Amino acid sequence: MHAQWIEQCTVQRVSLHEGLVVDLDDYNQLAISRPMRLPLPPAGGWPEEEVLIDPINLSAEERPLLDLAGATCTRAWCDDEDALHLCFSRGHRIDVDPDAAAISWELYGKCHG
Repeated sequence: MHAQWIEQCTVQRVSLHEGLVVDLDDYNQLAISRPMRLPLPPAGGWPEEEVLIDPINLSAEERPLLDLAGATCTRAWCDDEDALHLCFSRGHRIDVDPDAAAISWELYGKCHG
């Protein structure tokens, strides 16, 4: 498990541009271009649910599920297979599996390359 430097960064903005782009504070940015699993926290009387979302072909109904602005990334790591796992302060999670044919995710930072 390899921890990422975006832990404790706050999500400033979420946008769609050739995939999902998550802008975090301190000039950090995460780009996700392959399908991702989005385990949603329980809400009201509804249990936790996992949704598979393709950020390239996002439907209007799926967009509200990505309302992460203001949330803090509490955990961020990639495993030995290069899958990315993120946890957020509001209970949301994002899991992105690697794809042998294309880059699944990229993490950029002003001070990290």
